[in-house]
Amino acid sequence: MKFVTVSQIEPAPLSNIPNHINPPPPPIKIDGNLEFKVAHILDSKLDQRRRNPLLYLIQWSGYKGTPDEYSWMPASDLENAAELVSEFHSLYPGKPGPCTRL
Repeated sequence: MKFVTVSQIEPAPLSNIPNHINPPPPPIKIDGNLEFKVAHILDSKLDQRRRNPLLYLIQWSGYKGTPDEYSWMPASDLENAAELVSEFHSLYPGKPGPCTRL
């Protein structure tokens, strides 16, 4: 019989456990506010029923495969993702953006 000491045991990566979903990352604090990391901006649209009509379809970092992976967010909530917004509009200049006339 062979015995293994605890120092020789390595934890299994969680991603290899069948039917296991890693918990999403916690929010980070920016200027005293809790914020979640944006992985990608996928689309934009105008919703005239809203006070701030410009919305972006966000893919959240760390939420892959969960019901919360995607959501429509108002442009006003993305001030800390200005670089991603700019990148999105450089790739898709015809999509609604901050300068779109209502």
